[in-house]
Amino acid sequence: MIEKQDFIFKTKPMAHQKKVFDMSKNKEVFALLMDPGTGKSKVIIDNAAYLYSRGLINCLIIVAPNGVHKNWPLREIPAHLLDIIEWDSHIIKTGGGGKEYEASLKKAMYSKNLKIFAINIEAFAYENPIKLIKNILLFNNCMFVIDESSRIKSPKAKRTKELCKLAKYAKYRRILTGTPITQGPQDAYAQFKFLDPDILGFSSFTAFKNHFVMTESVTTFSGQRFEKVTGYCNLDELQAAIKDHSFRVEKHECLDLPEKIYQRFPVELTPQQNKAYAELSEDLLTFIKGEMVTAKIVLTKLLRLHQIVGGFIPKGESEDEGTLISEKNPKMDAVFESLEDFTGKCIIWARFKPEIKYIVKELKRVYGEKSTVDYFGDTTSQAREEAVDRFQNDKDTRFFVGNAKTGGIGLTLTAAEMMIYYSNDFSLETRIQSEDRAHRIGQKKNVLYIDIEAVGTIDTKIINTLKSKKDVADIITGDEIRSWL
Repeated sequence: MIEKQDFIFKTKPMAHQKKVFDMSKNKEVFALLMDPGTGKSKVIIDNAAYLYSRGLINCLIIVAPNGVHKNWPLREIPAHLLDIIEWDSHIIKTGGGGKEYEASLKKAMYSKNLKIFAINIEAFAYENPIKLIKNILLFNNCMFVIDESSRIKSPKAKRTKELCKLAKYAKYRRILTGTPITQGPQDAYAQFKFLDPDILGFSSFTAFKNHFVMTESVTTFSGQRFEKVTGYCNLDELQAAIKDHSFRVEKHECLDLPEKIYQRFPVELTPQQNKAYAELSEDLLTFIKGEMVTAKIVLTKLLRLHQIVGGFIPKGESEDEGTLISEKNPKMDAVFESLEDFTGKCIIWARFKPEIKYIVKELKRVYGEKSTVDYFGDTTSQAREEAVDRFQNDKDTRFFVGNAKTGGIGLTLTAAEMMIYYSNDFSLETRIQSEDRAHRIGQKKNVLYIDIEAVGTIDTKIINTLKSKKDVADIITGDEIRSWL
């Protein structure tokens, strides 16, 4: 045990990290609303060490997006947890792991050391992981942490409901996110409910939303009525409610990082792409005119156009399958041209599996088999860990190709000096988070961000929307869809 008056840090905290540590170290609930790359993980690990050294906790449970949850016991905890603290970690397998796995899990649950369990947030849609975490909480004094807590901002989602139910069994609770609010104050409700429902003081999400969000009834061109958000009110009340339970810091306030540099690389579609794009646009307009459509349906249809812009004819309704339109691919040509005089390391984000596989194949063909690693839905857990290590540490691995929604959260990829968006997600949060994989503590060089834009297509609309700090889903209602098609 560490003497109570002598708590020390394994790695020296920066001023903002020391400030939030002092603010939160003894509090039962707290929100670290810190920009990506400002060192939230270290603060949590120091806080856990502090509480453990005083006999207040004996267990740390970390819930994080899939893949990110493994980063805690594999990288963050060894880097920052005091060496004199003995600890056991367990990465929970949500699909079961046989008798040997069950035995090791049982042993870990009753260890006298600091017990650390990491589990992916998606697991809380299933009963077995929920029961397991409940048992751990019931039989231990736990700090319960949700990393990237914006993933529970939907109050109706099963995982949100289950995590909020489990929270009451934890002695200490923490949420971590750099993007607490991307759509409006309604994003805050479930995140702070996990910490303590009394913080916000509303008995239901509806009551909370009615108090802070202004709406009006709107009729779409297809005759469907919906409530459109027109503005927000009483935000000073929300700020006052969370003030004593949170710490907010942005990168420009605490880090002396090089500036981000943005460029667009305009390309023209091939004749084959233009033909396919025009035909599908006409079909979509016809469909929308004759149907009572929701924004969700519209977004699904727009994905087909997005695939064509990337160089692929979609197969049915699948995002995971597509046929290369022609041998010439303007976007891939733009990637190679961007890399022509570049000798550093580069991250390339693409939205669809066929795009990612195609980019990886082409980069390996030109630069060699060792040049490129991938990180997307088809990449195994072990391969994901190896991909990050190789990109960060192996000089022969120059390119990290992935899906921004999968690899754009929780990873440190500061070896990159360039980031290319072959295609963008519709989500503002995905864009913000993915940009900050390279722009974070440890980055010493300017990072160049390149958006490859098929001019006059859905690409232009998506990029402009994200640059204006909006989600595509927020504006793709009513007659706005006509200008997209």
